[in-house]
Amino acid sequence: MAKNISYEEAIASVLVQVEAGGVRTLPLPEVTGEILGVDVVASCDVPPFPRATMDGYAVRWTGSETEGAYGVVGTIVPGQGWEGSPGDRGCVRIMTGAAVPPAFDTVIPVEDSVSRVAGEVNFTAAARRGDNIARQGEDARRGELLIPRGSLLRTRHVPTLAAEGLWDVPVYERPSVAVIATGGELREPWEDAPPPCIHNTNAPFLMASLRSAGFTGARYLGIVADESEPLLEKIRAGLESDFLLITGGVSMGDGDLVPDCLTACGVRKILHKVSMKPGKPLFVGRSERGSMVVGFPGNPVAVMVHFSMFVQPLLLKATGAREHLPKPVLLPLAQEASNRSGRKKFSLGRIVSRAGRSFVQELVSQGSGDFISARLAEGVFEIPLGVSRIPAGESVRFYPAWGDFFGETGAPETMGDSGDGPDA
Repeated sequence: MAKNISYEEAIASVLVQVEAGGVRTLPLPEVTGEILGVDVVASCDVPPFPRATMDGYAVRWTGSETEGAYGVVGTIVPGQGWEGSPGDRGCVRIMTGAAVPPAFDTVIPVEDSVSRVAGEVNFTAAARRGDNIARQGEDARRGELLIPRGSLLRTRHVPTLAAEGLWDVPVYERPSVAVIATGGELREPWEDAPPPCIHNTNAPFLMASLRSAGFTGARYLGIVADESEPLLEKIRAGLESDFLLITGGVSMGDGDLVPDCLTACGVRKILHKVSMKPGKPLFVGRSERGSMVVGFPGNPVAVMVHFSMFVQPLLLKATGAREHLPKPVLLPLAQEASNRSGRKKFSLGRIVSRAGRSFVQELVSQGSGDFISARLAEGVFEIPLGVSRIPAGESVRFYPAWGDFFGETGAPETMGDSGDGPDA
């Protein structure tokens, strides 16, 4: 494969080698964020019977409902049937959600009624045949596909699953994941990091991101120095998982030993460089037992972008997801954005509101090592390969990788150059 390929070519070349695993079951309240393992088909019409949509009176429509009193011959509440006979001008009191008996075809709301004599009711507004009744099967017909296999389950799916009587829900098993951080300069967050050492930011980000995506069993194997023997030992341990994520050591410097060590451990290289910014040095390979290995560059913003735009789609597909590629939204830019890298660029951005409209605001950044600026990012927007400038107001593809509709607001209105210097 070419040494330096596009983002689209890179992710396509790896996705074809990823397959889903088996299926397990989880209790219904625990399925949010999981991938559905079966097609969910309507076992009956929905609703399964004509259902009152308002509190009121069920009548047989004649067009003369306001002309004289009706006799109230019964009451129907949800979960109970009624088998009486209404007679010529009989009606029944009915509650929202109750089954409408075959003798009736219209429900008149209680607010359009008045009772002057016990056991009788008069209607004060004309009705139309079929008013305030949800017809049997109007939401779904028996045999209709409701939720396809491979769907990412959200809370919005839970009522449908519950209505189908699914408590033990079949979902795909998740692949196992291991994380290694490389670099003799790294110290863990709970350790002192006197200069020239720095704290390890990449592994905590990856572990938190994996947990947020539902991979709560991911293993962190720690920091390993840029030395062959310790690195080989860590890699062998990591290859026991289905996915191995390694940060640092994948560029072309003297201390970048990861590619050679992976080869020594039987990992076949799929790609090594991707024409994108940040994160041109990206190693992807596969072990003899089928483990997928992703080697990130060491710069934190590159790790953040690659996890969201590259690794998460692989994990989604490995978990059986039908749709696994990142989904952008089109939004106008708040200010001009540039790209001097000669590669596809994913710039840090967040959504801002101005005069009732939403825009993507690019965040000022000093490059792919600037995780301080990245703390304000809700996602990235794309500047395509070959495009050096996008003017303010033009629509861009924004990927809300880290956004939260209910999160914090009020980020600084930072304008200016976003930093197009070299990155790793």
